[in-house]
Amino acid sequence: MRIFLCLLGILILTGCSPDSLGDRLFDLNYPVVDFTIPAGQPSFQTFVVARPRMGTNFRQEMAENGYTEDDIDLVGGIRARVTSLSGEDFREIERMELRVCPVDAIGGCTFIDLMFSVDELGGRRQQVVNLNPGQKNFRNVFLNNDEVRMELVITPFSITSQNIEARLEWTVGAVGGL
Repeated sequence: MRIFLCLLGILILTGCSPDSLGDRLFDLNYPVVDFTIPAGQPSFQTFVVARPRMGTNFRQEMAENGYTEDDIDLVGGIRARVTSLSGEDFREIERMELRVCPVDAIGGCTFIDLMFSVDELGGRRQQVVNLNPGQKNFRNVFLNNDEVRMELVITPFSITSQNIEARLEWTVGAVGGL
């Protein structure tokens, strides 16, 4: 997000038109994912909430909005958040990443497949964590696959001392005119 704001500032200062940033064509809200971060999760081990096969519905949404593949230049994360449903905060969590990759990716998603992330959470008493969009263009992933693999990767700050019932909500957007 910081990088985006810096680039926007540079464009404004150099006199470039903000129209060159493209047009948001449509957004896709994906179904919420409820999960539990277990107590006893060590800081040296990530906790992964995975959906190995989930429909993208991207082509359907594209058609319903009257767009073709040629209209879409960029597909990326719009918003993502993790909310505590049980009232605990996320002070024992250091980092959260939402990764998206093709279903057949060997070994699952990697750090290259980062759609959203947030770090330096340790010690914060937040019950809602907003993740920041990444910089990767997921156009080919969403246009070439009817299903994708989604992974929420959680890195504890210290050993988790309590179960946290949580919910992930996330939205992807298509941009054209770049």
